[in-house]
Order: sequence, then structure tokens, then C-alpha cells
Amino acid sequence: MGFDVMPSISLPPAQRSGRWIAVWAVVCGLAGLLSLMVSDARPGQVIIWLANPVGAVALLRLQRKQWPVMLAAMLASLWIAHMLYAWGAGPEVKSTHGPLSLLVHAGLGVPVHLLEMVLSTFMLSRIVSLERAGDHAAVQAMVLLRAALFPAAVLAPLGGVAWLATVGGDWPLLTLNWFTGHVIGTVAALPLALAVSTKRPRLAWAQVTEPLALGMLFGCLAVTLWAGTSLPKPFVMMVVPMVWMAARTSLVAAFTANVLIAASMAALIRYGVLLPPPTSSWWGDALFYLSVLATLLPGLFLAVMSEGQRLALKVLADSEARAKDLYFQTPAMLHSIDASGRIVQVSKLWLDTLGYAESEVLGRHVTDFMAASSARHARDVVIPAAVRDGRCDNIEYQLCKRDGSLCDVLLSAVWEYDADHKPLRSLAVLQDVTEKKRLEARSHFAEHDPLTGLPNRVLLQDRLKMLCAHHQRHAGVFAVGFLDLDHFKDINDTHGHEAGDVLLKEVARRLQTSLRAADTVCRLGGDEFVMLFSTVDARAELQALAAKLMAAIAVPCKLGEGADAPVVQVSGSLGLAVFPAHGVDPQSLLTHADQAMYAAKRGGRNRCEFYRNEA
Repeated sequence: MGFDVMPSISLPPAQRSGRWIAVWAVVCGLAGLLSLMVSDARPGQVIIWLANPVGAVALLRLQRKQWPVMLAAMLASLWIAHMLYAWGAGPEVKSTHGPLSLLVHAGLGVPVHLLEMVLSTFMLSRIVSLERAGDHAAVQAMVLLRAALFPAAVLAPLGGVAWLATVGGDWPLLTLNWFTGHVIGTVAALPLALAVSTKRPRLAWAQVTEPLALGMLFGCLAVTLWAGTSLPKPFVMMVVPMVWMAARTSLVAAFTANVLIAASMAALIRYGVLLPPPTSSWWGDALFYLSVLATLLPGLFLAVMSEGQRLALKVLADSEARAKDLYFQTPAMLHSIDASGRIVQVSKLWLDTLGYAESEVLGRHVTDFMAASSARHARDVVIPAAVRDGRCDNIEYQLCKRDGSLCDVLLSAVWEYDADHKPLRSLAVLQDVTEKKRLEARSHFAEHDPLTGLPNRVLLQDRLKMLCAHHQRHAGVFAVGFLDLDHFKDINDTHGHEAGDVLLKEVARRLQTSLRAADTVCRLGGDEFVMLFSTVDARAELQALAAKLMAAIAVPCKLGEGADAPVVQVSGSLGLAVFPAHGVDPQSLLTHADQAMYAAKRGGRNRCEFYRNEA
């Protein structure tokens, strides 16, 4: 069954309207009239008194300056209740107590009731977290001990005196009967009065009058009457419907059942259906009424514990809902996957970035939203390693947007495990780096040759400036080599430009692998390459490097993948200029290396020449 759990509110005293005071006074009087009607209301008998807890809660919600008005209203209300009962009392009462006797009893007993209300209110006001009485068993127990047991025990001797003045008799027995009836009545009615007071009354009424609650209340009444009239030991059976309601309905409905069961047992006792066993001791009847009290307590505390559990579950559900909403609204791309790799949660930014609706994503495998290469890498490498290690950092993926375009992301994730260290789910944070990669690519192409991937003229100038500045400060030596392929135009004309491109890429690869790690090779365009030899200790070292490059270029090259692809052998002419002997600035070094390259071509090609200063 599902129903709303109404959060308790605090219980500060407040200034109340005359209408509010009148309503509570009438309710108090009706509770007193009900007590007189269902119990054996002859003075000196056990009257299960339900009015005092109503009055105590009303005083609790009032400012002290309004107490006199409230007490006067309840005095009048209870006096009227006694008058109405005296006027309509049955013959079994009128045979021993006339209306005047009952009114005298009211005149003496009602002030004691009011004193008990005041004492109960004082005791309730001293309880910390009183608003938790409806969902915390320890607080409820404290309420019953302080506001039911203690005030009844303190005022019972005075109540016994009031009865003694009315009908005479055994004062200890009268005192015990007063105490017994007031404890049972307060245990039955006080939880309901507090629950209605601490929660919204209209919602409380709605919970009591909902069909299931009404059906269970009638069921409680039927079981109580049946058990009291048919079973030799009915109290155990009377507990069952209360426990049933505590587990199945709301707190207010369960407390209402508690009052109903108490009133039903009082009526059964009044009409002789449910009688104390014969006893010769003065306290024998008290043991019987202790069973009545014990019938009310299990269901009462089960209702409180059930409400506490429901409230805790609601708090947990609200917390989970807030966490889920916070997850969803977080301004970052987030997704969580379970142990099988299926998406269980995503953030709004994740959905907005990729263009999907949440219903299209949840339950699907995370690789369904990746490019093919990223999906393979995730399945085969990343997810197994992350499950094993507990995390992964800065993994590059390409995700597929709804419109078919790709989104480059960096993914970092952590895994959550159960007590047996089995993976439960992961939380992944994704950074959209599509624009960053586009800018990087644009920057790369601005400084690199698109065909070979080598640095172009822009990056060459930058690195050459850095080398000149560095070696000028440290009096070092480096060299610039200018390479031009021999008869490259013939290869283009014979085999086509695509074959020429294959040759250029292969020459670029050979130059890169032949140079040292600190050296640089650049392509200026066409078949022209420039090498920067970062440090040269001797001319012989530079000659050896040049010979290595020339040998690498001379290796035959296949211009394609097919079996009939042509194979060519190419050579190059290399010119060298040395810093600082042949120039101390980038332009001079490049010009002189170019002049040396042309000197090599004039000398017969496939050779290396150093720049010669004609001066």
C-alpha cells in the first residue's frame, strides 16, 4: 500500500484564535462524553478517560497567557459532557446514582482533570524532540511515561478523594481505579492527539477516511467485539488487528484504531461481556486492566516504528532523488555504467551534447554511442583495465552524435564495488575536446606539411631562429642542409603525381629515421627538404651524417602497394651551411645552404657540397 508520509512539524506554543480554542474545547468535551458513555461511569469505577490528553495537547500548543481561557472552555465543555451523560444515563446508573450525584461528581472531578492536563502539558514541554514521538519509539515511550503514567500517579490520590466525597468507599481502591482508567485512556488517546497536532489536520483526516483505513478500522472493531464475546482469553486476538493496521496503514489511522479498540474494550467491560476474573485481593482488578493496557502497547509502538521506517525510506528516497537531480543537472558530461557496460545514468549536458533523449540512452551499452575504433578500444582494453584497477584517466574516445557527427572526448572514470569487490557501477566524467582538437589540427596544419607531416617553412623559421639564438649564446656550431631530389619531375611525368607523392612521403620517412633525435627535417614544398643538424662538433661528423642521408635516399623505392607498382631509384643534391662560419641568421644560412645545393647539382648531382664563401 502507498500513502503520503507527512513530515512532523515543531510544537512551539502560539497565539491562537477563539475559534481554535473552541474547537479543541469541544473535542475535549466529546472525548469526555465518549469516555462516560463506553465505560461504567459510576463514580469509583474504572473509567477509561480519553479527554485529558486532548486538553493537554491543546494547552501545549497555546501561549501561557491563553491558558485561563482554554481551561475555562474545557471546564465548561467537560461539565456539559457530564450533564448530557447524567440526563441520558441508563437505569443501571440511575438506580445507584441520581443525576445530582453525577453532577456533584463532575463538580469535584473536573478540576482534578484540569490539573492533570496542566501537569501533562508541563511534562510534554520538557521532552526534547517531542515532534518525533510519531516516528521514534524512544520518544513515544518517554511521552507515555511522563505525560500518561506520571500525571495519573500524582493526581490519582486527589481523584480518589473527589470520588470518596461523592460516593464514599475504599479510598485506596478509588485511587487505583482513577489511576488505571486515566493511564489507559491517555495511552490510547495521547498519541492520536499529538499526531493530529503535529501534522496537517486535513491530511490526517484524509488518511483516516481513505477506504483501506476505514475498512481496517471496522475490521479492528469487529475482531475486538468478536474476541471479547467469544474467546476465553481475548486480549491476544485483540492485538492482531492493531498490529495489522500498524503495518499496513498510516500513523494517524493506526492511532485511531488504538482509541477505537480501547473504547470497545471499555464498552465490553461496562456491559459485563468482558469481566475481570474473581479475586479476593484489592489489586486483582488492576492486573486485569494491565492486560487491557498491554493490548494497546504492541500495535502502538509498531505503528511508531513503521512510521519511522517509512519516514527514513522517504528521506532516503528524497535524498536519492536530489542526488539524481544534482547528477542530471551537473554542468558536466557524466555517465554511469553497470558491470555489463550498460548506461544507468547520464547528465543533461551529456544528452544535450550528443543530441539524445534520456529514454534513448538508458539501458544501452556505452559502446553503442562510440565510433567503431573507440568501441573496440573500450571493450577490449579500457573497460577491463578500469574494472581491474578501479579507475581510468584521460582516455581519448570518439562519441557518435545523433546527427552522425563525431564528438572527441577525454574520459576519466572510477568504479564502485560491493563487499565482495565485484564491480557495481562506474562514474565517468567526459570532457568535450572536439573544438580543442580542431584548433590543434588547424595549428598543426599551419606549421606542418599536409602530405608528409613534416614541419613546413613556418616551423622551420621558428626552430632556426631558436638554434641561432642558442648557439650564439653558447658559442656552438650547427648546420643547415638543403636537399633537392634529382630528376623528380621525370618521375612525376612518367608515373603520375600520385606516385610522386608516394616517393615524397617515403623520402620524408627515410630522412626522419636517418637523422638524430635532436635534428629536424622540414619540407619547403615540391621536392625540397631542409635539415637542421642541431649540434656539430667537427666537419667530419657532418660529412658522415650527410653520407648517411644520401645513402638512405638512394635505396630503391616502390611507388605503390600492388605487385606491378613501379620501383625507382632516386638521388638527391645536398647543400650545407654551417653556423657561424657561413652565417649567423636564419636567412643567411638558408640562402647559403641553397646555393651549396645548386653547386652540388652543377657538380653532377647525387652529391653533397659545403657552402663556399666566394669572397
